[in-house]
Amino acid sequence: MALDDDDVEAIARRVAELLQPPVTGVLVDARRLAAMLGVERDWIYTNAERLGGVRLGPGPKARLRFDVDRARAAVDGTLQGDGAPPTRLPAARRGRPRTSTGPVTPAAQRLLRGRAR
Repeated sequence: MALDDDDVEAIARRVAELLQPPVTGVLVDARRLAAMLGVERDWIYTNAERLGGVRLGPGPKARLRFDVDRARAAVDGTLQGDGAPPTRLPAARRGRPRTSTGPVTPAAQRLLRGRAR
């Protein structure tokens, strides 16, 4: 059985369809996805393939967009992939960092009371 040109073209089109990542929801950029998942943007780029990143254009430097549902599923471990799931970033602290690590001594208490006057 020989395949003609139309058969080969139909097979090629179907293979190309199967290789495209499924897009089921809204596509977002790496910055927005990082904020949604609570990870750093660099982690998103490092795991772009695992998260189902879609390149918008030809070439390795084309912009990446991500399907939020697929990325969340990958992070939750429902998709196969290598790499550890991300750890949540600590909440941002505001104000000056603390300098004292120990209990307040009686001498320090007198100093603190002296400031209030």
